[in-house]
Amino acid sequence: MLEDLEDSREAVAARLRRAREILELDQKTFAAKAGLLPQTYGPYETGERDLTLVSAKKIRKAHGLSLEFMYFGKIDDLPHKIATKL
Repeated sequence: MLEDLEDSREAVAARLRRAREILELDQKTFAAKAGLLPQTYGPYETGERDLTLVSAKKIRKAHGLSLEFMYFGKIDDLPHKIATKL
């Protein structure tokens, strides 16, 4: 399902939300671990704002989400814990 949505803003938001839920983190904690303010991260997850490359790279480094997953739904390079629960 998350692969079928391609790279629309809504698809990116859905993937971020699902990965965060799998990691059992609230938005504030997920954002903080990536060095993002909640008011910066929140609109990415709600689909109000496009995910920037700078923020995506911070999320990748902190949580192991690949850019290919966040932007295009490809699960090949995701951490096992996340990939198996998608």
